[in-house]
Amino acid sequence: MTINLVATGGTIGSRYVGGELVISDAATKQIAAIIGADKVYGDFKIHSAGVEFADLNTLRLTIEKAAVGADGVVVTHGTDTLAFTASYLAYAFSSVKIPIVMCAADKPLTDDDSNGFDVLNATKSFIARGKRGVFVLYKNPGEVVRIHHGARLIPAHMHENFYFSLGGHAFTPDTGVMRGMNFELETDKVLCIIPYMGMDYDTFNVKNYKAIVHVAYHSGRINTVAFNKFAKTIPDVPIFLLSGDKKYPVGTFPDNVVQCPAITQTALYIKLLIGIKNNVKDLAAFVKKNAVGEIVG
Repeated sequence: MTINLVATGGTIGSRYVGGELVISDAATKQIAAIIGADKVYGDFKIHSAGVEFADLNTLRLTIEKAAVGADGVVVTHGTDTLAFTASYLAYAFSSVKIPIVMCAADKPLTDDDSNGFDVLNATKSFIARGKRGVFVLYKNPGEVVRIHHGARLIPAHMHENFYFSLGGHAFTPDTGVMRGMNFELETDKVLCIIPYMGMDYDTFNVKNYKAIVHVAYHSGRINTVAFNKFAKTIPDVPIFLLSGDKKYPVGTFPDNVVQCPAITQTALYIKLLIGIKNNVKDLAAFVKKNAVGEIVG
């Protein structure tokens, strides 16, 4: 079994130096030894909080090289933007014939309590199963290692080291939606809005944006009066409302509002960026088509 490693950094690929996490070649060598990597691609190094779209493009091209002749590719990554990168890779590699597994840890591997050891060992076993697609393996405190679908991973909360998935993991075949797409993303295209009490919509300048992702509160509800007032001021900008299991009746919102249940914010955000980059005319229809199992149900 041939496993190639793409080491980007993150906590799992770092060491503490003077109290600061520093990306480490020694950590990369340790990871390669644990998973039995045949080849290491370690030129792309960055802490995940600093990842930009240009970095995603570089990572995608690196993984393409690492996948040639391999039975699986392991990608080490930081936890900060793990869900964003996982969604991006799930779409970009929707037709991949091998497992691409993203791994992260809560502590460096120099710490005996790091969950990275269990994650990496589980990754090697998972690759041997030959499942196609992009996955994230992570171990929550006090739990076993979980397998997450790349485009269903929910970002971790700031105050906890837990990762969960929307609808659990899934092995979903490629539907063809992403085939032939250009995945070199650009900025200033999609605005994400997270609600808070007393939110002033007048503070949002949507001039340079092609679409908006608007998240509801945890119940799926929003302040419909304030939201509708805002939506009516920008009738030419589609607003994709993430409302969880909550389904508002037809006619509740202006025509430029699209309800999007059963998809994560990160998966929707990345999907819209891809659609806009590729000049998709009907973004609403594009978003509602399941590309690689990102939509649950």
